[in-house]
Amino acid sequence: MKTIKTLSIAGALLLCCVVYSGTASGQAVRKQYVADIGAAFTQATVTKAQGGMLGLDLSAGKMFTNGLSVGFMVGYDVVSYQKDEEIYERLAIVPILARAKYYFTLSSAMQLHAMAGGGAYQTIPHLGTIPIGGVSRAELRPGGSIGVGFDWWVFGSQGLGAEFEYNFFDSGAEDLFSYFSLRLNYSIIKM
Repeated sequence: MKTIKTLSIAGALLLCCVVYSGTASGQAVRKQYVADIGAAFTQATVTKAQGGMLGLDLSAGKMFTNGLSVGFMVGYDVVSYQKDEEIYERLAIVPILARAKYYFTLSSAMQLHAMAGGGAYQTIPHLGTIPIGGVSRAELRPGGSIGVGFDWWVFGSQGLGAEFEYNFFDSGAEDLFSYFSLRLNYSIIKM
C-alpha cells in the first residue's frame, strides 16, 4: 500500500513538472549571460583519500550561440576529510577554470549540458604525514575537468540544476590526482 501511495505522489509531481515546463520559457540564447552558484558533495578518487565533504562553486558564461556558453568557474572543494582523535585532516582544492558548456534542449524549460574546462588547481592540504594522491603541500597545478548536467528553468530566467563533474590535475606523482563533484545549482540568466 505504501508503494502505491509513493508511486502516486511521484507520478503527480512528475506530471506537474512536465505541465509546468511546457509553460515556462527561460533558456539562455545568444548574447546572454548565465551564472550558476552550486553546492556539491566532493570526493577524491586517489589512494589514501578519506571521506568526501562539501564544495562550493561559482561559474559564469556568455552564450555565443543558442547552445554554446564559454566562461569561467571558481570553487572551494574539500575532497578528503578525516577526524583522527582530536586532529582534523582535510585536503581542499580551489579550481580556477575556463569552461565551455554545450546545451541540448529537451523542452522549453529543460536542458541537458556537457562541459569541459581547463586551468589551474590550488591545493590546500591540512594533512598529517601521509600525502593524499601525491599532494603534500600547497601548490598551483595545471589540470582540467569534464562533466554533464541538467537544468530546469522553473522560474523563467532562474533555474535549478544538477551536475556531475570529474576533475583531474598533475600532482607530481605517477598518476593524475582526480576527484568528482555531485553538484546542485541555482542558475540565473542575464541580458
